[in-house]
Amino acid sequence: MENKVMITDNKLVVVPQGLKKLFAVKDRLEIPLENISGATIDEGILNESRGIKAPGTSMPGYYAGTFHKDGEKTFFNIKRSSTPVVIQLQHEEYTRLVIGVEDARMLVNKINNTLETQA
Repeated sequence: MENKVMITDNKLVVVPQGLKKLFAVKDRLEIPLENISGATIDEGILNESRGIKAPGTSMPGYYAGTFHKDGEKTFFNIKRSSTPVVIQLQHEEYTRLVIGVEDARMLVNKINNTLETQA
């Protein structure tokens, strides 16, 4: 598992697991729910150019860390074999998070349902 994700105290908390903390150069991300626009599954995002990696890791089949492209910053922590969860952000350091989790569909539904109940 690449990441553990929790929703607590009106925040989304993403914690890279194991050695992936080192590869991602982050031990956790905390995003206020009010700064999350939504979450989707995007099977094609790993086929697109990620941009310039700084800092982070890019090995065949695994992407982790901060990538810069077209003036935007995206945080990746995902294996190519995982289902990509894309979390869109506003008013944050990152424009989006692209992460792998054990149950991608469940996480997307949980984030979007939580945002709907807070609206």
